[in-house]
Amino acid sequence: MSAELAPRQRQVRQARPFAVASPAPRRAWEEVLASAPRALPSQTPGWLDCVCAVGGYENVSRLYETVDGRRLVLPLVRRTVLRRVFCTEASLPMGWGPAGLLGEGGVVRPEDVRMVFADLAGHHAAGVALRPDPMTATSWEEGSPSGVVRQPLMAQTLSLAGGFEKVWRSRFRSDTRNRVRRAQRAGVVVQRDDSGGLVPLFHELYAKSVDRWARRAGEPVALARWRAARREPERKLRTVAAVCGTRCRVYSALVDGRPVAAIVVLFGTAAAAYWRGAMDEEVAGRTYANYLLHRTAIEDAAGAGCAAYHMGDSAPGSPLALFKSRFGAVDQHYSSYRLERLPVSALTERTRRRVSESLRRRRGRE
Repeated sequence: MSAELAPRQRQVRQARPFAVASPAPRRAWEEVLASAPRALPSQTPGWLDCVCAVGGYENVSRLYETVDGRRLVLPLVRRTVLRRVFCTEASLPMGWGPAGLLGEGGVVRPEDVRMVFADLAGHHAAGVALRPDPMTATSWEEGSPSGVVRQPLMAQTLSLAGGFEKVWRSRFRSDTRNRVRRAQRAGVVVQRDDSGGLVPLFHELYAKSVDRWARRAGEPVALARWRAARREPERKLRTVAAVCGTRCRVYSALVDGRPVAAIVVLFGTAAAAYWRGAMDEEVAGRTYANYLLHRTAIEDAAGAGCAAYHMGDSAPGSPLALFKSRFGAVDQHYSSYRLERLPVSALTERTRRRVSESLRRRRGRE
């Protein structure tokens, strides 16, 4: 076993052919990361630093070493409440993207997934949420035990193989190329910033988006603002921009000098990921500003040597999924998993249904 598993960190499961170090030693994590050709920005130790700094989580990441010497990292955080009696773990929490297992060479096998579930089953956490890299979906589905709670998800990813010109000509749909040209003719100007200077602008547009989403869903705007402030506090993007530096880039689109749309893109050594977006729908929609924003970010990602541009999760058949598909993004069906000591998921789903039904009745009376 590796010297990375220091005596004070080492936990050897006698009945299992692997060893664990927690938190994962940073040097070993970086080595595994460097060997993975399609690692996500959300699988880096710097990203976990951001999660802990913003969300009040503890780093409990795990470095696994199998009996044949392979190393895998599970980015994992823990939050403890109620005087350290009740705790939950996640890889990663909601709003922070997927992580799951990162294996040397980018390889994750079903037996690796079984190893992780066997390890985590011994934790005292009330619940452990695991949202893996969609590229490893088959191994996770084959390796996960029958008793875990599964939530079907769909991500969309654009391959950048062959460079931007090939992506532009062969993967962008013709109507997407036309929309990009229309945005350029409409005078849309794209700004880039990786110093954090555009963070306030993004949040101005994000506040408008929250109000628009609330009205569209028929829910009280005040409730939507409260939830957004909890899930996406302003310090979240500020922290990410400060920690990630040039690997976090904000793109903004201006029309007549007025900001109308913005996106946040994370750059890893192997892939780029569209993380967040916001817009003034009326102006951005008629000028196709978002098409030019993503076109610019995709060109930058290809120029930086990234192999893929991850566009995040979408509901199958939704307008958002259609928008991403116009750039050539391919659907990736996968699942998130949850180990529970208490039936939290069932209770949460019942609560969600009751709230939705209450909102429907309210709209019916208006």
